[in-house]
Amino acid sequence: MEVEEIEDEDAPGACFHSSPDEYVDLNVDPDTGVECWEEELHETRAHPTEIRGWAELRDQINDDLKKKFKTFTPSQVNQLIILRSFATLHLRSVGKLKASEQIALQWQDDVNGSAAHFARRIRALASHYQVNEQLPIEKCGGYKNARSILKEESVRTAARTWLTSQKVGSITPTKFCNGLNTEILPGLGISLKSPFCTKTALRWLVKLRWMKTTLKKGVYMDGHERKDVINYRQMVYLPKIAEYQNQMAKYKGPELKKIEPNLKDGEKEIIAVFQDESCCHANEFQTTAWMRPGVDQILQRKGRGRLIRISDFILESTGRLVVLNEDGSVKREACKIIYPGSGGDPYWDKNQLLAQVKNVAIPVFKEANPGKQALFISDQSSAHAALPDNALRAFEMNKSNGGAQRTQRDTVIPVTNKYPEYHMKPQSMTTLNADGKWVPKELQQVLGEHGFNVTHMRAKCQPVCPFENHDCCVACLLSHQDDFVNQTSEPEQIIVDAGHLCLFLPKFHCELNPIEMKTTFGQAKAAAIQCLDACPVDVIHRFINCFWRFTAVHQGGLTGKAAAWAVRKFKSHRTISNAALISLEALVQPHSDA
Repeated sequence: MEVEEIEDEDAPGACFHSSPDEYVDLNVDPDTGVECWEEELHETRAHPTEIRGWAELRDQINDDLKKKFKTFTPSQVNQLIILRSFATLHLRSVGKLKASEQIALQWQDDVNGSAAHFARRIRALASHYQVNEQLPIEKCGGYKNARSILKEESVRTAARTWLTSQKVGSITPTKFCNGLNTEILPGLGISLKSPFCTKTALRWLVKLRWMKTTLKKGVYMDGHERKDVINYRQMVYLPKIAEYQNQMAKYKGPELKKIEPNLKDGEKEIIAVFQDESCCHANEFQTTAWMRPGVDQILQRKGRGRLIRISDFILESTGRLVVLNEDGSVKREACKIIYPGSGGDPYWDKNQLLAQVKNVAIPVFKEANPGKQALFISDQSSAHAALPDNALRAFEMNKSNGGAQRTQRDTVIPVTNKYPEYHMKPQSMTTLNADGKWVPKELQQVLGEHGFNVTHMRAKCQPVCPFENHDCCVACLLSHQDDFVNQTSEPEQIIVDAGHLCLFLPKFHCELNPIEMKTTFGQAKAAAIQCLDACPVDVIHRFINCFWRFTAVHQGGLTGKAAAWAVRKFKSHRTISNAALISLEALVQPHSDA
C-alpha cells in the first residue's frame, strides 16, 4: 500500500549523490536520531497552548475516517491511518522516534530495508498534522503533467461530432480509440508521442457523457403531453368525437339500458367500432393447476408454441363485430386469425389489414347493422396509418432528378402555401430527362415550384432532423407543406369510400381504446377461436363506457393521472358532468395563489 510522502524542500542537511548508497545525512543527532529541521520546527511553531494533544487529534482522525471516508483519496486515507497509529503509540508513552520506526517497519514494502527514510517522513507528517490539524496539500504531478488535451474545446467538439456520426449502438472503446488515433486528432493537427490506448478511450467516453447501457427489447417513451400529440388531441380528435356523439346510442345505468339518439332528418345512427390486434402463443395459457398431494408435476412443453395473431373489432351493439343467427350463434364474423411462422401463414402486414377491412369488416357491419354508419376507431400504428405506395414522401426523394426513387403521385399546391401566386396550381412529380424519359423530380425543383428559394440549403440532415425544426433542410421543409402532411391513409380511404367514418386515436393514448384497458378482452382473445365468443357483451359495454369517460375528462381539460383518477371516481357513469369536472379541476390543479 502506497503512502503519500511529504516532501520538505526546506529541510536542511539532506544531501543526495548519484546513488542511494552515497546518501549522507549531515544534520542528524547520532544519539537521539532527531534531525535539526525537526527541532527548528518545534521552536518556530505556534504557542504550545494552541496545539491540541494527540488524544483529541486521535478522536478527530477517527471521526474523519468514519464520516468523510468517501471524500478522501486513497493516499489521504493511508496518511490518516498512519497518524492514528502514531497517536495511539504516543498515548502509550512511546517516543515519536520509536513510534515512527515501528510504523515504518510495518508499512515498508522492502522487508530487508531499514525504513529510516520512511520513519522521517512519518514524523514530518505527524508534526504537520499536529500544528495545522489537516493533511498536507498533495502536489503530485502538477498542472502541466495532469493536463489532458480533452480539455481543449476543439478536441471535445471533434470527439462528440465523431461519436454522434456513428451508428447508434456501434460505439465501443476500441472503435473510439481507433477513431481518436486515425481521424479525430490527426484532423486537428495534433500529433502524439504514442497512440492512445483503449483504457484512455474508455475514460474519454465517460467524460463525454457516453454510458454503457443494457439493451432491451424496446423502450416506451411517454409522449402523452408532447406538443404535436396535444395539438392532434385538442384540435382534431376531441372536436370530431364530440360531433359524432350526438348520433350515437348510449348504454347507461347498472343494467346498461340502451338510449336511442335523437337524429335529425338525413342523419344516420353512428356506431363506434374499435379495432386492434393481439399476439399469443399456443403454450402460454396454463400457469397454475389444482393437484392432489403426491401427484407428479405436469410436464409442460418447454417452448411457447406456435404464434397466434388475432385482429378483431368490438362495438357496443353486439360486442364483437359479428352477424348472429336467430338462435344467437355466430353466422359471420369480422375476426381474422393467422398462424405465422416457419411453414405457416405470412406475418401480419398492411395488405392483410386492408383486405380484412374491405372484404370482411365493412360487409359484416352492413349486414349486422343495416341503415347505420360505422365509425372505425384505431390507433396510429404503421399499418393503420399506412399511406398508398404512390404517396408524397419528401424524405424518399433524391437530391437530383431520377435515380433510385419511386414515382410519387401528382399534387395540387395548397392554399396554405407561403406564396399566394402558387395557390391551387397543379404540380407534376415527374419531369423529362435528357433521354426524353419521365423520371421523378428532385427535392429542390419540387420546392422551387412552391415558390421557395432553397439554392443554398442542404438536401437532408444527417442522421435525422432535429424534432423541433421545420426548415433545417429541403426535405424537412417540403415534408411540412400541407399537401405532404394532410394525406389520407389507405384504410381510411377504403372506409370513407364505403360511406363510413374513420378516426385515429391520439398517439400514446392507450386509455382511449377499450380493447387495451383491461385484461378481460385480451384474455378472451388469447384463448383463440373458442374463447372469443366467451367475452360477454355487457363487459364490452362497460369497457366502451370507460372509453367515453376518458373522452369526457379529456374534453374537460384533465390529462394524465388526474384523468385516470376521475375515471375511477365516476366509474358507474358513462360520462362525467360539467359540475363534477369543475370540482375535479379545483382538486387536482394547484391554486393560483399557492
